[in-house]
Amino acid sequence: MAEAQPAEFAQATDLEQAFDVFNALSERLTLAYGQLEARVAMLSDQLDSTRRDRLRERAQKEHLADQLGVLLEALPAAVVLVDMRDRIDRFNPAAEQLFPGLAWGRRWSEVKAEVVAAEPGPGDWQLRDGRRVSVSQRPLNDRGRILVVVDMTDQRRLQERVERQDRLSAMGEMAAQLAHQIRTPLSTSVLYAGQLAKDSLNDTQRRQFSDKLLDSLRHTESLVREMLAFSRGGSFTATPIHLDDALHTALAALQPRLRQMRAALHLRLEGADCRRVVGSVDALAGAFSNLIDNALNHGGQGVAITISARCDNDESLRLCFEDDGPGIEPAVLPRIFDPFFTTRERGTGLGLAVVQAVVLEHGGSLSAGRSSSGGARFDIRLPTLAQRGASQPTAGVYR
Repeated sequence: MAEAQPAEFAQATDLEQAFDVFNALSERLTLAYGQLEARVAMLSDQLDSTRRDRLRERAQKEHLADQLGVLLEALPAAVVLVDMRDRIDRFNPAAEQLFPGLAWGRRWSEVKAEVVAAEPGPGDWQLRDGRRVSVSQRPLNDRGRILVVVDMTDQRRLQERVERQDRLSAMGEMAAQLAHQIRTPLSTSVLYAGQLAKDSLNDTQRRQFSDKLLDSLRHTESLVREMLAFSRGGSFTATPIHLDDALHTALAALQPRLRQMRAALHLRLEGADCRRVVGSVDALAGAFSNLIDNALNHGGQGVAITISARCDNDESLRLCFEDDGPGIEPAVLPRIFDPFFTTRERGTGLGLAVVQAVVLEHGGSLSAGRSSSGGARFDIRLPTLAQRGASQPTAGVYR
């Protein structure tokens, strides 16, 4: 019996140690389970929060989609959504009115071909029923594109009506100005013609009255000629020409007057290839003649006129007409191209208006200012033919 006690004691000790280990593991498991429960609770809260956010975001998107749908339905402009395959994805009632063949899944190109008769310009369509629409389209990332079509038929009709009224008003004002301009020399002509009928005139008086009558008639003829040139300033057949031909034509016609007034004409022309344009030699020659004639009228005896030409870039030619005369008064400058406006007693007021009409019809621009010598300066910019190579500058003096 004395030997059995140590074995039983050892067993009790092992069992006690086992219970201690078990209790320690149990406590650890309990702690880990508590931490796991806390973690699960936290994740559940986060999941619930994320679910609520998603539901709220989904509700907002649905609300926004409903608002966009209502907006599309109410828009007076036609809206068409086309996917990447050129298939119609969505459209509003306004689009159905403009394009009766619209249907989900149809190719937009087919619907367009059925309805659109012509495209006069970018974003400008003429429909087969006579209506005119303005079209804007934008890409939708990788989802295709959206087209917004606005019916501009009524606006175009109103615009054309306003433009027609403006033209009629301008024609009426021009006719009144022309009548006023012609009345003075015509009255003078009638007066001198009546004097010529008197028997009491001697040969010297008759010759004087005859010269004055002819002068008045020539002035009237000049008015009519300038008026015709102004009305036809934008009407010519455009062909590829060289600007030098127009300059030489103008100078040839003005040589007698240049010599009579002892005027000096300097040419500074650069880039022969640059001076090739599309237009009319006669129309440009008439415009150049008017500019030179304007310098002679205002510059008087011994005036020096300089004509220069150079390329601003590959598509633009700049012509400059300068003189050393009295120049242009700043108060006059804003009206200098107005028809019938003149500072000369016997001026027609159409010369510079003709120049402007010709330049604008050639696709260019015209401006006026003061030259470096204090005289008048007129700058003309014209589009040129494509540049090919360089050329040597030329210069000359005409007297």
